[in-house]
Amino acid sequence: MKTEDWISVKTDLPKIPDGEIWSKNVWIYDEKYGQQQGYFTTDGVWYELNECRWLKNVTHWMPLPDDPPKEKNEL
Repeated sequence: MKTEDWISVKTDLPKIPDGEIWSKNVWIYDEKYGQQQGYFTTDGVWYELNECRWLKNVTHWMPLPDDPPKEKNEL
């Protein structure tokens, strides 16, 4: 992840799939808690992923990277 990958919440927000109530997990920056994984809800609220803490100071986010490719000898 690079600095230029950050998206301001003033510019765009994570998409929430039709019929769902929250976005996919993303990497977020909160002014109080720093960088962590979280998600955005249809109510316009950000939550930290592990403790489901309500985050009120999210300024930026970015999609999580894809998983690494599997090695040929892995099942």
